[in-house]
Amino acid sequence: MHDDSGATRSRFEDLPAYLRAKITPQMRAVLEHQFDDEARRRAELTLPEDPTEAARADYRAERAFWNEGGPTMASTRELRIHAAGVDVPVRIHLPVTVDAAGSADGSGLVPAILFFHGGGFTLGDLDTHDRIHRMLAHHSGAAVVAVDYSLSPEVKFPQALRECAGVTAHVAEHGEELGLDGSRLAFAGDSAGSGLSIGAALLLRDEAPDVFSRLQALVLIYGGFGLKDSAARRLWGGWWDGMKMDDLSGFQDALYADPADADSPYVQTLRSDLSGLPPVFMRSAELDPLADDATAFAESLRRAGHTPDVREVPGVLHSYLHFGRLLDEANFTLTEGAQFIAARFAEG
Repeated sequence: MHDDSGATRSRFEDLPAYLRAKITPQMRAVLEHQFDDEARRRAELTLPEDPTEAARADYRAERAFWNEGGPTMASTRELRIHAAGVDVPVRIHLPVTVDAAGSADGSGLVPAILFFHGGGFTLGDLDTHDRIHRMLAHHSGAAVVAVDYSLSPEVKFPQALRECAGVTAHVAEHGEELGLDGSRLAFAGDSAGSGLSIGAALLLRDEAPDVFSRLQALVLIYGGFGLKDSAARRLWGGWWDGMKMDDLSGFQDALYADPADADSPYVQTLRSDLSGLPPVFMRSAELDPLADDATAFAESLRRAGHTPDVREVPGVLHSYLHFGRLLDEANFTLTEGAQFIAARFAEG
């Protein structure tokens, strides 16, 4: 894009002025990279004709840069765990720093963080969030079990939720076979993965209390927890982050076979019984349509007797957790979340 003088004009200048005024310099650098990389992908990639598959392929290509580098693992392995009637792919990262959270009884078994990725329930896989997984493993000293749950629209609610709960049950009951301490588990997730984390925790509490008792922490990053409308949903989100109100509605349409499913207590968690949950760590993004969801959910947790560790990260957009190569706040959040989990594991 060029102005009348012939000078190159940054797409950043096309953002609303109220958004440009709040974005941090590092977040701007991320967006500038994203805009340049989008142009490159449009020129180089041949995407599938199917719109859903095209979106997934483009998302994987876009995330490739952000997953480069990061901590080296002691080991990484992939396997499938049978849950909710299907074989769910998982990737287990064991960090070099495992001794920091190793088993106090000398068994050698390692506590595990089950990670459920974001992507609007329609995008994402083990590769799109791999650096996030490795960062959590490195800074917690725990294993990370990344769960590649089935995506919508091919499957509908509650399939993905039950897969996440089922994989957790398997790790709790058969962890020793995997070198994992099934008595010390935590959930972590970004965006849709936050919703799956809290939903799976509540489902396990209600249907598998013994498995639920193994959960010692929840890390929820810029999740949606059931608001239908809010100031943040009207103010933030657009072509720059794929979070327009139409985008959010599209994710919902893909997920639910029956619109009434959106009122499930495992989705509409603002109104759910939140009693008995383990300690909760939450981070939201200031310039995110889901920012008010986090504020409302934190208040719901407090009313249920919890004291969540909550902070809104200023000047950043939804999905900021991915951008650690250029954005310090992404690394701060991952380090803080990992340390929160490690402290809960240390408490036993």
